[in-house]
Amino acid sequence: MELLKLHHDFISYHKENGTPFILFQGGRRSGKTVSILQFLYMESLTHPGTRTLIVTDTYARLKESIFQDLIMINRSAGGDSRRMRIHFSGGTRVLFETGSDFAFVYAGRDVRGYASNFHYIFFNECIQYDARTVREALKAAGPGCQVFFDYNPYTRFWVNDLYETAGNKLITTYHDNPFLSDFVRRELDRTAAAGKDAAPGTMERYLYEVECRGVDSTLSGLCFPRHKAIPDEEYHTSPLMEILACDWGALHATADPDVICGFRFSSDAIYCHEYYYSREGGDAEMAACLASIPFHRQYLVYDTATEGAGRVRSLFARTGLRFHFSPARKGAGSILTGIRNLQPYELRITASSRHFLAEMENYRFIQRNDTLQPVDDWNHCCDALRYAFDLWSMLPAQRKKC
Repeated sequence: MELLKLHHDFISYHKENGTPFILFQGGRRSGKTVSILQFLYMESLTHPGTRTLIVTDTYARLKESIFQDLIMINRSAGGDSRRMRIHFSGGTRVLFETGSDFAFVYAGRDVRGYASNFHYIFFNECIQYDARTVREALKAAGPGCQVFFDYNPYTRFWVNDLYETAGNKLITTYHDNPFLSDFVRRELDRTAAAGKDAAPGTMERYLYEVECRGVDSTLSGLCFPRHKAIPDEEYHTSPLMEILACDWGALHATADPDVICGFRFSSDAIYCHEYYYSREGGDAEMAACLASIPFHRQYLVYDTATEGAGRVRSLFARTGLRFHFSPARKGAGSILTGIRNLQPYELRITASSRHFLAEMENYRFIQRNDTLQPVDDWNHCCDALRYAFDLWSMLPAQRKKC
């Protein structure tokens, strides 16, 4: 079994030096996942009792990608079902004849049961995970554990900022993988030819940068790159009219938070403040928050999901505040349209709005079915922003005054 030389040298160097975190960033078919699995496979055979935890975002990726790669690796190494066995009962796992094993967990699942001194942890396609998922899985690390991250660079990723140090990241492209089939190589060559000289911001350029070069794409970055933090008093002392907007989530015990934000609009900037952000609160807590906001007959745009109208009635009954209640407009394409309409504005977010600021650094475009779509995460304050801006754009000029 031959390992990609570039990956082999990179892994060997960091294994010898005990680097705790090793990052593989690269384009499509550049050999990231297979190389890491080859290394873990060989470690499991040559070091009996090696324990490895592999984190995937979904069971489908585990079944269609990880397992298929492992089967291919085992066959190419001359192994059979005695050397490596995949078990689905009693928890999905891979057992080796040496007593080594692979355990698996999906992003967001409670991993406390796996906290038993793993020698290796591998986060496959880690750009799909939030920091909390990674932190929880890392609790399973044993002494001297080495951690692998692999991902396509749709944007500058928070893993880079937390775990990247000088020299522990390998960026690869399909040119570094000599084992590609001619068909795949021709396909990627065509993608590269179409995008190399394409205009920035086009789909062709995006595919070239991410899939062929393996680098961050300008188009695939943050949905709202023009943002900055401002002092809270700059928002609260502004004479601009305020619109409040809600995004619901926690009523039915979903993982999403309830959000209430305030927005003030000028010709070139939008001032934003996070009033409420909680996964564990309720109507009484939100009503208390609304009652504490200086009331100037603001509009309140409410999310129509999760029984939105009922929640508004509950909040009104608890506060008595006579907001101009307005349901958010939704529909096919409304998210992309809203993001596009907000691009000309600089977002000025109060320094205390920590969740809002975190969303600005993580709400990004990803590729789905050959189209760019915003990731369905880190978007709760951003959804409230879209609702408020949509209402603001429809108000007549005389209504846009306090």
